[in-house]
Amino acid sequence: MLWYTIHEGVIHHRIGGRVVMAEQLDKLLALVSSRRIVLQVLPFAARDHAGVEGPVTVYELSDGQSVAYTECYGGGRIVEDRQEVGDLLMVVGLIRSSALSPADSAELIRKIRSHIDDQ
Repeated sequence: MLWYTIHEGVIHHRIGGRVVMAEQLDKLLALVSSRRIVLQVLPFAARDHAGVEGPVTVYELSDGQSVAYTECYGGGRIVEDRQEVGDLLMVVGLIRSSALSPADSAELIRKIRSHIDDQ
């Protein structure tokens, strides 16, 4: 299972022009219909959220261990220390709690996608 939380700016910022952006949003909508993928959008309205420090990725391994990867301006690093991974899991949870629900996220993506066709 994959669970992503992306910032709303990602789905507004046009990269590659109108056609490319439409295809990217269509791909996101196709992915969210899968039961193995959860996508949440962190809206612009979520100010001072836990994700302001930068992106965090947590890998929960089949043996029960978790490993994290975090980035900042100077680069990224892999985190294996259990306490620090636990802290980052809390950050991820706080980010998710500030995000739109998966259904509301998909609806927002659909809305933005429809505006591309109108232009």
